[in-house]
Amino acid sequence: MLRCRAFCELVVTTHRLLAMFTCLLLAGCTTLAGKPTATSPCPFEQVWDTAIVALEGVRLQAADKAAGVVETNWVDVESTTQAGALQRDVNKERVKYVVEVKRVGTGAAATVLQLREIWSPMGVKMNQWRAVPGNPREEAAVAAEIARRLKEKGC
Repeated sequence: MLRCRAFCELVVTTHRLLAMFTCLLLAGCTTLAGKPTATSPCPFEQVWDTAIVALEGVRLQAADKAAGVVETNWVDVESTTQAGALQRDVNKERVKYVVEVKRVGTGAAATVLQLREIWSPMGVKMNQWRAVPGNPREEAAVAAEIARRLKEKGC
């Protein structure tokens, strides 16, 4: 019974990691290079906890401390585009954040990636969520919030 439970937990963990990896790939082969990062001399655990707190108000989909990855659920946001020749406000957009926390020397760094998708009732790919580039200002705002909270803690 104990072996079965351990095996099931391993399978679930593997599926979660695979899902996060797939999400990153589907975001247009997005890498974290050049993404906003909050670096701190604080230890990994403190930066990890601060990254989770900075995402308050957004439900977490996954938080894998061993892998150093926090992922939020999708959140609906105001659409930045309009549809059709009449420019109607019928498009929908949603975002999710992936924050990678990794050890850097004696401190740690939290890198922020925003995954963004758009849905439209019009066009060739109507009624399908499609990946679009994330908003760099919103990514930077989350990284700045993590940095601000770490600074408040004396880091």
